[in-house]
Amino acid sequence: MGVKGLAEGIILQSIEDLWNENLRDECIAFFRGKEFSICAEIAGMNLADQIKLLGLVKGIVNDGDKGTKQKRTVFGEKTKRPSKMPRRLHRFLQAVP
Repeated sequence: MGVKGLAEGIILQSIEDLWNENLRDECIAFFRGKEFSICAEIAGMNLADQIKLLGLVKGIVNDGDKGTKQKRTVFGEKTKRPSKMPRRLHRFLQAVP
């Protein structure tokens, strides 16, 4: 299977777990943190692929919260860009409500 396959599996399982209310917050934390960036890099995803995937995650989270009064914040408030995070990815994450 290899490390690349393992990283891809972690990302795919995290996407699937977004539909499980018991695991949703943990998955959101995964996509917000550097864990996702590490797995995406190992899986061979370029920045454009990462942004597309994060957009997909945002859509899943927002669709799951349609029945609630308060929308869940996926990527949090504006923060200082981590030193190893590409500027373009950081700007995208800040633009996601």
